[in-house]
Amino acid sequence: MVRLIAGPARKSLRRIESESVDLILTSPPYNVHFDYKVYSDWMPWPAYYTWCEYWLKGCYRVLKDDGRMVLNHYFSLGNAKDGRSYPLMHLNEIAIGIGFRHHAVIFWEDRTISRRTAWGSWLSASAPYINSPYEGLLVLYKQQWKKMGKGESTISKEEFMEGCLGVWSIPSSRARRGVKHPTAFPLQLAERAINLLTYKKETVLDPFVGSGTTVVAADKLGREGIGIDLNPRYIEDARDWVLGVRDG
Repeated sequence: MVRLIAGPARKSLRRIESESVDLILTSPPYNVHFDYKVYSDWMPWPAYYTWCEYWLKGCYRVLKDDGRMVLNHYFSLGNAKDGRSYPLMHLNEIAIGIGFRHHAVIFWEDRTISRRTAWGSWLSASAPYINSPYEGLLVLYKQQWKKMGKGESTISKEEFMEGCLGVWSIPSSRARRGVKHPTAFPLQLAERAINLLTYKKETVLDPFVGSGTTVVAADKLGREGIGIDLNPRYIEDARDWVLGVRDG
């Protein structure tokens, strides 16, 4: 089953029952001028982090005590002038302040980074800008890391071994025809995280579902998927993708 909610994450999370979610897998807006049509992806960094704190509190409330959260963001912006250069680590501090507990940081190679490169001083030692091709997956949990119940795992030996490594080599996603979402993360990444961190029939939530990657992966793998997005167009795209995968 997939449930999709159109609306802002902070308010829409209130529609989800407390302690009902096993895994939150999400990639929020990065505050770096992406065009989301209905949302301005640029605000002063202190305001951005305050906004993140609001929805992180909602995430904490809906997670079960043994629930996990995987938060995808830039590990380093490198040239941030009016905010922290390491947004993932600052979000980690905010999450711990709310009550989350830190488990790990996983790095994955984002090959689309080349399309966002700012060269700085071109062919000059004056001020070259060095851009990292890696993003980070912040792995958090609510109260205890070991799951309290037993269930059916759906992960292979090879994927388990790769998933437990601190670096995931996964190709970046390509935009699907007719879908104009600027920052979709790979379906393979979502599938690996869901297989590694949940049992079959558990509930997976993405409060910034975008074109639907998380709920599509959850549905394919026999989990309950919940997706929230401010843009109604993305909600429709996600619904169409889920139905298209089901129809095969």
